[in-house]
Amino acid sequence: MDHELGWLVDRARIRELTARYNHCFDSGDAEGFAATFVDDGEVVIEGGPTLSGRAALVEMCERTPFGTMHVTADAEVTVAGDRATQHCTLLVIGRPGAVQRDGEARRAPIIQRSGYYHDELVRTPDGWRFARRRAALDVHAPTPPP
Repeated sequence: MDHELGWLVDRARIRELTARYNHCFDSGDAEGFAATFVDDGEVVIEGGPTLSGRAALVEMCERTPFGTMHVTADAEVTVAGDRATQHCTLLVIGRPGAVQRDGEARRAPIIQRSGYYHDELVRTPDGWRFARRRAALDVHAPTPPP
């Protein structure tokens, strides 16, 4: 395969993996979420926990309340053989209708967090998977007024 065409295919597959990560996490599909990683993959949240391995990733997804939508954009992907890196912008949006801490349903979407993902990926027999996903969050939005 031509080098440029190969890069485009790899980039598209990495972006599809990223979308699957977002959709699985937001829908509470813990097994699908964990399957976007290699078996010993990890999530590192700067200033927070590091979660390593399939069981920890499943647990993280299962204990996270529903009502968010992860959006990633502006991806910069570098592929070197069977390894790749991705740097992308992250927005975590609270969906309308999601129940807030006070028990009331959110009336409008709100950006809860923003930041960046710094990813290390590996090509496996099953396709690209995250080896390490580091989240650098830069906005912790206050709870919106009712």
